Amino acid sequence: MASYNPSHEADLRDIEHALEQALEAVRSVPRDGLTAGEWLETAAKIGELQGQAREASGRVRQELLGSARTAILAYLRTHVGEPVPGAALEGVAGIQAWTRRIRELRTPFGWDVESGTWSTGMQKDQYRLVVDRLDETAADDDRLATAISGKSSKERILEYLLHLSPWAVSPQRLERVAGVPTWRQDIQELIGEGWLIRSHEDEPQLSPGFYRLARLED
Repeated sequence: MASYNPSHEADLRDIEHALEQALEAVRSVPRDGLTAGEWLETAAKIGELQGQAREASGRVRQELLGSARTAILAYLRTHVGEPVPGAALEGVAGIQAWTRRIRELRTPFGWDVESGTWSTGMQKDQYRLVVDRLDETAADDDRLATAISGKSSKERILEYLLHLSPWAVSPQRLERVAGVPTWRQDIQELIGEGWLIRSHEDEPQLSPGFYRLARLED
């Protein structure tokens, strides 16, 4: 995955500061004689600080992975078959509306993500990615390419490659998803950030012009 970049230092400090303030708010609560009013004020402060930490975390996520949907998929793919707490997915997403991103992964993208609310063997607040990849035919599915909606061309390419990994993607589809003729520059930037994107030069068995994102654990 993409590596740590010193430019995120300010956001990481914001997260640290917010969590330290939240911890201090808890520590200042009287252990004896706590009133309902005192706890309401403390709980409100904790919620506000958690929101600040989540916003800063979302900024880091946006720089490293792009959308919350991309981040959730990347995390689930590295924990395929494992029950994952919903709170962990909210942390990964950096937004409150993360459950909507789970629904989007199911439809239209076709990922089999189970929920503990209806699947046995999990707690109600857990989710599980059943299989580690889409079928290879997804690389020829126009619906998947059309559903990509990142803010930048690089973000759209990364999400598309992540959905299709480890399958190779044609240059025509990559340009269509990117929406710009300079999409190869985006590929090179992603490689420079640490993403394991392979081409014909790296793997001669790939068709010239095709690219694939190697599995995250490679």
